[in-house]
Amino acid sequence: MFPHQLLYIFDKENSTAKNRDEEMVKNLKKTGLVKKTDNVLDYGCGLGTWNNEIENNGIFFNKLFLYDKNPEAREHCKKKYPNHIVINEINDKLDINLIFSNSVIQYLNKNELEKLFEQFSKILKKDQVVILSGNPKYPRILECLLTFFTNFDLFKIQIKQFFKSDYIMKTNFYIHSIDEIILLTKNNFSVTKIEEIEPNKNRDTIVLKKNN
Repeated sequence: MFPHQLLYIFDKENSTAKNRDEEMVKNLKKTGLVKKTDNVLDYGCGLGTWNNEIENNGIFFNKLFLYDKNPEAREHCKKKYPNHIVINEINDKLDINLIFSNSVIQYLNKNELEKLFEQFSKILKKDQVVILSGNPKYPRILECLLTFFTNFDLFKIQIKQFFKSDYIMKTNFYIHSIDEIILLTKNNFSVTKIEEIEPNKNRDTIVLKKNN
């Protein structure tokens, strides 16, 4: 999730939202992309996706850094994850070897996304990866309509979201194709895998590997 306008998209007291997060993390664990020795940066962490309990397919790696532009989200995560590290800014001094970002890139335009990839490139070393999860395949309204048929509980959350005036009026929504992402990252990353980690089947996950 990403920054202020998305902070309350999902009501974390809603069991559907919690189940969605748990299923996504469980799917991510099954891919084997994240290892127990990894130090992970969750970029655009929102209210926090991870379950603190390892036995519930929560945090299954070495160290977790959490970052969101929204200070309220950071404060929330400091309370939720007292044993992990919430950071106020991103720099290339971070001791991380994997970046995870869920449902973020659709809120960035092409120039913003290109700058973000450059920033990721400065942080990671050769063969380290970026996992971009929750990337919409379709425009916002079409995605919502399709979700009506594929996941009605999630559809109800999206409809509730649409009726929030701040979200509709202040939130841009961009569709970035695989070809566009390949073009934007070609100097620093290669696209190695397309996964379906998100429970919302109208979204996919793109894995980038650092080239050099």
